[in-house]
Amino acid sequence: MDWSSLAHAWIEHEEPIERAHAPIKEGLLKRVALNSGETVLDIGCGSGALSLDAAGQVGPNGRVIAFDIAEAFISRVSERADSLPQLMPLQGDAQDHNFSQAGYNAVISLFGTMFFPEPRKAFANIGRALADGGRIVFVAWAAPQHNPWFSVPGRALAEALPDMPKPDPSAPGPMAFADIEMVTRLLSEAGFHDVAAEEVDTHLTPMGAAADITAMMLAIGPFRGACRSLHLPGSSTT
Repeated sequence: MDWSSLAHAWIEHEEPIERAHAPIKEGLLKRVALNSGETVLDIGCGSGALSLDAAGQVGPNGRVIAFDIAEAFISRVSERADSLPQLMPLQGDAQDHNFSQAGYNAVISLFGTMFFPEPRKAFANIGRALADGGRIVFVAWAAPQHNPWFSVPGRALAEALPDMPKPDPSAPGPMAFADIEMVTRLLSEAGFHDVAAEEVDTHLTPMGAAADITAMMLAIGPFRGACRSLHLPGSSTT
């Protein structure tokens, strides 16, 4: 995946994305219940919305590491964290980064854990970042049949491009963790204890006019890969 290109596209649509995802972010923060003074690792922090709120909750005596593979995201978090010395952006690949001496009280992630080529290896590595008694709370997308955010554009794309190969739902990507039983088994095999997961029924409303929503979905949504690879006679590509 071209994380640099995706990160720049995401940042261009940062405000409506963050407003749409806000209910999920608030639910995650409620579940993880951060305390003042805790140390936190945010995996796949993106442009930093979750990290910023976490930094506010742990306060000046705490510490939040905003971790992402994309340099553009790390630069954006640095800009937004100017008045929060407890928030420290860090670029790297969570699957291989050396977290062994970190000792975090909590690991959190908002749609940032579904892209690992080797998820068991990645979560085993992330688990080594936790202090004794630490906890991990993350959010991943439900299956497309429960998720209009993906299924509605997906149906439109299938109608427009009927010969397009169907994606592998188990491959790294937004739908990789849609199977709850698979995810809980994966976490247990990676060394986590007292693993629990649930499907949460909520409603995300894309923000803006129809043209704005279309532009956002073309830039970062399920249309992205297919539309970038489609070349029609007489058209140009960038």
